[in-house]
Amino acid sequence: MRLRHLLAGAAIAVAAGLAALPARAAPPPAPGEDLILGSWALYSSRFVAPEGRVVDGANGGISHSEGQGYGMLIAVAADDRAGFERMLGWTRKELMVRDDGLAAWRWDPAADPHVSDRNNATDGDLLIAWALLRASKRWNEPKWRDEARAIADAVVETNVVASGGGKVLLPGSQGFQAGEQPDGPVVNLSYWIFPALEELGEISPKLRKADLAATGARLVTDARFGQAGLPADWTSLAGEHPAPAKGFPAEFGYNAVRVPLYLAWSRQPDSYLVGSFADALSPGAGGPRTVDLATGQTLERLSDPGYGAIVALLDCATGRSPRAEAATAFEPTQYYPSTLHILALMALAERYPQCLR
Repeated sequence: MRLRHLLAGAAIAVAAGLAALPARAAPPPAPGEDLILGSWALYSSRFVAPEGRVVDGANGGISHSEGQGYGMLIAVAADDRAGFERMLGWTRKELMVRDDGLAAWRWDPAADPHVSDRNNATDGDLLIAWALLRASKRWNEPKWRDEARAIADAVVETNVVASGGGKVLLPGSQGFQAGEQPDGPVVNLSYWIFPALEELGEISPKLRKADLAATGARLVTDARFGQAGLPADWTSLAGEHPAPAKGFPAEFGYNAVRVPLYLAWSRQPDSYLVGSFADALSPGAGGPRTVDLATGQTLERLSDPGYGAIVALLDCATGRSPRAEAATAFEPTQYYPSTLHILALMALAERYPQCLR
């Protein structure tokens, strides 16, 4: 009995002593973490429907595999598991309707059936797989890792073909091969999501063996056209050298603007390539814009802050600016530039956190 009283008294004394100690401060958030959290809250309230559908309002309110992949990827970065699972559930139900394990690319609320184009978009498939892989790591769910690997393997089996310069990534399983285009195969360099290829290659031997990141870097180096020295949205590989594809506008447009973002986000970015894009898109050269590659003339100035965030990323990656000020103030505008804005923030937080401190 005496021992019990002694132990009880000791416990009370220890508790009193602990209560007197100052509370230990929580570790400060990693650079960019609070920016991503706040940006995702604004983004999801604007562009993600309650059922998990990412809505592209500038294109008639449609949804697509790219948007679902982007949304899921950002949700993982923002530690929003519930939001991730809603988007994943909607994607599985509405887009995973093909027989090859890839997603149909276009879902239209005004169409019947809603899937108005069953062809896949390879960048959407890679984004979905990448988001699944990151989610499996963040929340310790091995089943999502297996699902990511299955999608990555399906991309290789369905959308990777040999070319004179190595294995290349077709934009979709239909419509881009030799014989399907007058100057096929036709590729889209913005579908080379370099950080996704690097990470997915760790779990997919098929993807790793294809060595797409190396091929993509060579193509970005070689496929630079006109006075501006910028890549086309759509590129033909039919000839000895890459050329703007005949069936598409010969312009550096809304697709190709993602190429420097993905290059700067890669683990070992080519400093020359990143620097060349920083030069071409700097304020002195005209800033973010679409360009007619035949004439070098600006077609449209891209004034949305999301495009400016990409330039801020490039300036940081090249050491031209110590702070990515233009990327830190997020306000949702349209689906696409707002998405690119948060992706630039993620790239900064992961590769160049010193520019967010």
